[in-house]
Amino acid sequence: MKIAIIGAGSSYTPELISGLVDVSEQIDLREVWMHDIDERKLQIMYGFCQRLVKDRFKLFETKDFVEAVRESRYVVFQFRPGGLKARKLDEEIPLKYGLIGQETTGVGGFVAALRAFPIMERYIDSVDKHSEAIVINFTNPSGHVTEFVLNYLGFQRFIGLCNVPINFLNHLANLLSCKIEDLFVKYYGLNHLSFVERIWMNNEDVTEKVFQMLSQFESPELPSWLILSVKLLMNPYLRYYVSTQLMFKKIYEEGTRAEKVIQIEEQLFKKYETQSEIPQELSQRGGSLYSTAAARLIRDLTLSNNSVHIVNMRNNGAIDNLPDDYVLEVPCLTKASRVLPITAGSADPFAVGLIHTVKMYERLTIEAYLRRSKATAIKALLLHPLGPRSHNVRELLEEVCQANREYFELL
Repeated sequence: MKIAIIGAGSSYTPELISGLVDVSEQIDLREVWMHDIDERKLQIMYGFCQRLVKDRFKLFETKDFVEAVRESRYVVFQFRPGGLKARKLDEEIPLKYGLIGQETTGVGGFVAALRAFPIMERYIDSVDKHSEAIVINFTNPSGHVTEFVLNYLGFQRFIGLCNVPINFLNHLANLLSCKIEDLFVKYYGLNHLSFVERIWMNNEDVTEKVFQMLSQFESPELPSWLILSVKLLMNPYLRYYVSTQLMFKKIYEEGTRAEKVIQIEEQLFKKYETQSEIPQELSQRGGSLYSTAAARLIRDLTLSNNSVHIVNMRNNGAIDNLPDDYVLEVPCLTKASRVLPITAGSADPFAVGLIHTVKMYERLTIEAYLRRSKATAIKALLLHPLGPRSHNVRELLEEVCQANREYFELL
């Protein structure tokens, strides 16, 4: 089997390679091809991963996208359009307008999506022409990008993946002193806007037990009284929605995450040049269990073993009070090299309200890109709960368009 990694110069790549090493025998992995447009990072990462892989499978690096994806069984997208420099602007510009600077929600996610769409169009067209590969996408904003590819580009061999669900399950497993495999959750929502309504451990409903246990842990951003009132466990990113002023103050005073990540990356790549083991600093980078999520999904798709994975896919009846064509983050079965959403009944009205609003924002953003329309972009920004209001939306849009003029153009 051949797997291609697009954006292989990422500091996360060693974790992914390590995960693939763990499952390589089960899936008969023969070749992994690494592609990136940043030649320096690609060369450093290729050298480091060669030392990591040893002789478990063959590793190749290439600047040719088609060479990487041709005849691949899986293609992993983990590229960051514009790099960390663009992310830094995504987080800094909104702060000037009194808005949260965050890379996947609000204005940050809006701009990141607009940079990703044209690249996705080119890459998906190339994958479609040169392989039968399933694309597993980590490129942010992952759910928004998956909405674009599945519903607007019409390419169906595409699965959006995020490390938040597996970390959610890992946290619950630690809390209940069990294995992740012992758990099943009624989980639904959008990427970085998801909820857990019910939890089963070995077929026993332990939802109330979990709520009582969590009431002992206090967080100013997602306080226990709020969780107990709403009766939903919330994705950590929902703290930006329910504690907006607190999160803005925190980011404004402590600085953006991008600034910290840039410093961490500098340290990491110095070590990648000479070391043979994954540096401890990678744990500071974020993305915990990302490699585990990707490697296990690839393994279980290949083995077609009915395992459950929480991924971004079209609803198709999983949540009966949301439209079938919404791309949601929901539990799915792996079967026949596909992910099949599991029917879970209705979503809570509180969750439904937020999901509808942010899904419409996602679709308006996609339409703004396809129409090259600033007017539609303004609609999208005004609709988002973390977006600007009429007194500064035009100025903000002009500034982010100017900062990203080499990536997209709105008229």
